[in-house]
Amino acid sequence: RMFDLGFEPQVRSIVGQIRPDRQTLLFSATMPWKVEKLAREILSDPIRVTVGEVGMANEDITQVVNVISSDTEKLPWLLEKLPGMIDEGDVLVFASKKATVDEIEAQLTLKSFKVAALHGDKDQASRMDTLQKFKSGIYHVLIATDVAARGLDIKSLKTVVNYDIAKDMDMHVHRIGRTG
Repeated sequence: RMFDLGFEPQVRSIVGQIRPDRQTLLFSATMPWKVEKLAREILSDPIRVTVGEVGMANEDITQVVNVISSDTEKLPWLLEKLPGMIDEGDVLVFASKKATVDEIEAQLTLKSFKVAALHGDKDQASRMDTLQKFKSGIYHVLIATDVAARGLDIKSLKTVVNYDIAKDMDMHVHRIGRTG
């Protein structure tokens, strides 16, 4: 994610300022070509350990596909299915746009769901507060953009809903990996 956000120059700068005999560990659910290229350039004798199949979802994750024929039918579908999902555990809903996240949050709040939103327009303190409240059970549904697709470990999370399809397979793997 650091490279997606444009931090490659800073990573190169840091690597250039530390001892060459260092030990460097790099972990990722996916390995985009840009990251792999950088790793080959800055690491000495790198060893790659792959768990599972490259580019594939964790085999412990059950994926169910529901094809919704139009955008206008997505929210009614979610409203119908959400109570059953919540019975199983907490739910993370991914949407592609911040405005969509806010709209879903507003609609679910009107229906009395314990819901919060997470996206890039929220400041870091607000995002951390929202995540803490989600983890502690104050909220049972989190609506988010791909800002929440990586690095979250929420034990109570049982279902991920892709309200909007992920931009690519790597992002899909990251999104659904929140339950794996």
